[in-house]
Amino acid sequence: MQIKDETYESINVFIGELRKELKRPVSVDEAIKRLLNFRKKKPSRFAGGWEMDEKEAEELKKELKEAWKKWEL
Repeated sequence: MQIKDETYESINVFIGELRKELKRPVSVDEAIKRLLNFRKKKPSRFAGGWEMDEKEAEELKKELKEAWKKWEL
């Protein structure tokens, strides 16, 4: 099997990031498995993962409304 040099470099960068995060060696096989599993995760899986209070929620809504005003169709 062949992969392009730029793909190989990208995998190595990802492996380096994983090593830093996990603080242990990471194989190419493990890195590829993690990338493939990432695709399977649906956004709904993260529901409830961000806890915020009412003040933070209101600030977020306010910032979104301001950003939406800047969009032009």
